[in-house]
Amino acid sequence: MKTIARILFLTVGIFLLAHYLPEGYRLLVAKKRPRPPIVFYSCLQKEFFFYRYSDHGLAMVDERGTNYVREDFEQLLPLDNYLQLLKNGTLPASIDGVDLTVDKLKRERLSLRVRPDLMDSPVIPLYPLLEAESGRVRLAMPDDFMRLSDRVEFVIAASNVVDTAKSDRFTRAFAAAGFLFPAQIIAGNATTLKPYDEGYFLVDKSGATFQLRQVRGEPELKRISAMVAPDAKAQWETLKPKFIMVQEGETHELRAFLIGADDRAYLAVGKDYRLVPLPLDHYEPKHASLALRGDLLNRLVTVTSDEGVEAVALNRNYEVVRRFHESLPDFRESPAGKVRAVIFPFTLSFESDASNFYGCALEFGSRGALLLNVVWLILVSGWFAFRKQLGIRRLPDLVAVGVGGILGVILALILPPAD
Repeated sequence: MKTIARILFLTVGIFLLAHYLPEGYRLLVAKKRPRPPIVFYSCLQKEFFFYRYSDHGLAMVDERGTNYVREDFEQLLPLDNYLQLLKNGTLPASIDGVDLTVDKLKRERLSLRVRPDLMDSPVIPLYPLLEAESGRVRLAMPDDFMRLSDRVEFVIAASNVVDTAKSDRFTRAFAAAGFLFPAQIIAGNATTLKPYDEGYFLVDKSGATFQLRQVRGEPELKRISAMVAPDAKAQWETLKPKFIMVQEGETHELRAFLIGADDRAYLAVGKDYRLVPLPLDHYEPKHASLALRGDLLNRLVTVTSDEGVEAVALNRNYEVVRRFHESLPDFRESPAGKVRAVIFPFTLSFESDASNFYGCALEFGSRGALLLNVVWLILVSGWFAFRKQLGIRRLPDLVAVGVGGILGVILALILPPAD
């Protein structure tokens, strides 16, 4: 019984030490990580500008490192700062032959941000399906919620009763459209604070993408590949999205942001849902955040990760205008990080930037950690032999040292013998 208890103590102890010791080491030896720059694209200079943060404060610089005072910096980024320039009376009348009016500047702005944890977050599987064409000025929340399992069900919120007639009507529409249950993705914006309702983008069991709307109380379910131009049909059929973020702006230009089975980022654009692959070289959805900002003339896509910052400026046809990439110091690649990878054979985290769930995420050390484990095992075995304690009762300790290295050594030395 004592041996079993010791095995449990060793197991739990190794997992706890694998969480706290590597993190404590990193806090002690790691240098302060610099904040990544905020990237802008100047439609006047046709180059990137930056907010750069340091211990000395905020610096506003261009690609060459030239510093600007705030007023000059804002003047070079008129579409990002048009309200301030309008107040100052310095807003240009036009840029590149395009007239600048406040209404157009407001209407053409778009923004989205995609974090890694958005792709793995808890979801309550109840979805309000708004009326898309009610004839009213404002959208209104429905009295029921939709849920999808092996069929469609609508639950009346006030009574918690299933609306059988509506559920059957929608289920028949799903069957007629060729939708295969269960749904892998249900993506939409459950709010009335938007200019119109795009409905829900659904991905069925086969990976096919559909759009569901409620139009005057009736289901409207369409396969996206049937709505696009003939030359884009195959692209949608092979996309098999892993993540979708629906967008609903006044211009109806950007319909959705998607990540395909190939981990590439795409935009669904325009009334024909044209699929535009974003020309990114350093985007890994599970480890990087992506931001898209758009204005009257350009689109700016920025990817930020532990490894670096990538920015791509696009024109209104989503063609590349300019690129930028900057590497950031990564603790794992620093001398202190490489030493940690040798000292600790693995580290354990209970939270991850790539998920909103709690769990156990293991990160293994380098190959040198395995060699160091062998050294520790020889040393501890010798110590036990010297003290005449090397026997079957010490086998759990030796296993802990062989697996956990320094973690097992600490536990083997501080825990009293099982006998």
